[in-house]
Amino acid sequence: MEKSINRIDCFILAAGMSKRMGNQNKLLKKINNNTILNQTLNNHIESKINNINLILGHQKNIVLEYIDKNKVFIIENNNFKSGMLSSILKIDENISYDTGGILISLADMPFVTSEDINKLIKIFNENDQKIICIPENKGKLGNPILLPKEIYKDLIKDKSKLSNDKGLKKLILDKKYNYIKVNLSEGVTKDFDTIDDFNL
Repeated sequence: MEKSINRIDCFILAAGMSKRMGNQNKLLKKINNNTILNQTLNNHIESKINNINLILGHQKNIVLEYIDKNKVFIIENNNFKSGMLSSILKIDENISYDTGGILISLADMPFVTSEDINKLIKIFNENDQKIICIPENKGKLGNPILLPKEIYKDLIKDKSKLSNDKGLKKLILDKKYNYIKVNLSEGVTKDFDTIDDFNL
């Protein structure tokens, strides 16, 4: 009998304030003739993800002018100043009942390819959508992270013990969940935080 595989939803975290970029919004800076954000979005749109959600906060109205809103569902995070955790928690309000897996991506990682995402999905489905899949390249763990909906719910249930600036990967490692490392391109470890990161 063929396995019943639920859909996989993606949540791209794009609400941050780009503090290390001074007064510039890093997501709107150009890389390879495209903005960081649009290149990230395009790579996800070209993948096998069922549904793409973009979580916005800082300079939301400006960012919206640069993207095709017909291809993504926009989620507003009005608590973005408190840190990345606020966006991770926002996911909980927007999970569909038939979602089996949640892909949590970072908007400032435009070199994560659709092939990277598809390989994560393949490994996740081969494991019955029951185990966390974390990408790696040359021994370094990266993003995006694909995890079962039930594990995501368990990670966030005790909000009093969560740190505002602690990313999901750190939470997973701290709580000692089992996970699979999936070897992918170096794009899964390359983000853009400072001006120097743009000097490729």
